Amino acid sequence: MQTITLKPGRDRSVRRHHPWLFDGAIKSTSGDPTGGLCVVRSETGEWLASGIVSPAASLRARLMRFDGQPVDETWVRARVDDALALRDRLVPEETDAYRVVNSEGDLLPGIVIDRYAGVLTVQVTTSGAEAISPWALAAVDEKLRPRSVVHRRDTPQRDQEKLSTRSEATGEPLPPEGILIRERGLKFFVDPLGGQKTGFFLDQRENRHRIRELAARRSVLNVFSYSGGFGVAAVAGGASRTVNVDSSLPALELAKRNYDINGFLPSAGEAAFVGADAFEWLRAERAAGTLFDLVVLDPPAFVKTKGALDRGLRGYKDVNLQAMRLVAPGGILLTCSCSGLVDVDLFQKVIFGASTDAGVTFRILERRGAGPDHPVLLDCPETEYLKGLLLQRVG
Repeated sequence: MQTITLKPGRDRSVRRHHPWLFDGAIKSTSGDPTGGLCVVRSETGEWLASGIVSPAASLRARLMRFDGQPVDETWVRARVDDALALRDRLVPEETDAYRVVNSEGDLLPGIVIDRYAGVLTVQVTTSGAEAISPWALAAVDEKLRPRSVVHRRDTPQRDQEKLSTRSEATGEPLPPEGILIRERGLKFFVDPLGGQKTGFFLDQRENRHRIRELAARRSVLNVFSYSGGFGVAAVAGGASRTVNVDSSLPALELAKRNYDINGFLPSAGEAAFVGADAFEWLRAERAAGTLFDLVVLDPPAFVKTKGALDRGLRGYKDVNLQAMRLVAPGGILLTCSCSGLVDVDLFQKVIFGASTDAGVTFRILERRGAGPDHPVLLDCPETEYLKGLLLQRVG
């Protein structure tokens, strides 16, 4: 275990129980960091917190306990039990795909575990998290008994810390057609080893359901559609027409399979799947005078680093400007951002600027985010990465 001593006056965030400790606050360290565990003390030697340490990262420690006790196997297992109990209460019926452990939100920073029916997908993003992950995985395995476990190691943090970035699956071989999951009775194929994120956008589950509730007799445009989740939900809700737009042809093929497995492909037709650059396609459809009753805009993270902030914000403004012009009067737009560096207030300002430049007026109906299986620690609001606005065009 390593002991970290803070500089004078740099203990305020720790005393507020914020879980992130950056190297600029550290005065000195002692002990062996290779075990992954640490204790944080003030300059006077006062015990402040315990957690996990990443010696090669600027975010040096992720703090987990503030009660005078070290992090150990018993404590980690208790956090897993608490996480599983929460999901038992919150996951809707006819759903076997959800987030089991959500990093800081479950007091297990650096560890994300998703369930896809009988398969678990695990992301361990830091060297410190690797030290405690065997305890967490053992506890999850005992309760859920998965057939297979997929270790997704393709994250930027692991690369920065010189950790292995080779993903692999253990247990039973994964079926080549993908894992079939259920979400409120709808079916989806998921590729947990090679798909985006951990295979599916689990964080959008409640937003897909909201679109399902709103879609009856509406034409629906799903931009950056990936595997067609919002489109499938819209058809299930009675949409009169759906169009899914994505630049990835393999993603669109997966979307077709998801329409097909739910019995929606014959009525949707090939026109429901468009392989194109979203920005260019939106501009072309605007020029053609196309309008939709309901538009879903769920782009990838345009802002992944602070240096990319200005360019990313321009991207959000441009794509929303173009999408807003395709919303019919009285129609609905669900616009989302999954960039953690863009907070709710900044995102809303960007969307306001887009509506002004588009020359159309919208009102906010709802502020949306990730589902309750993606809890956010109140002490660490920075982890609330997914934000959304449900808007209605006025006039």
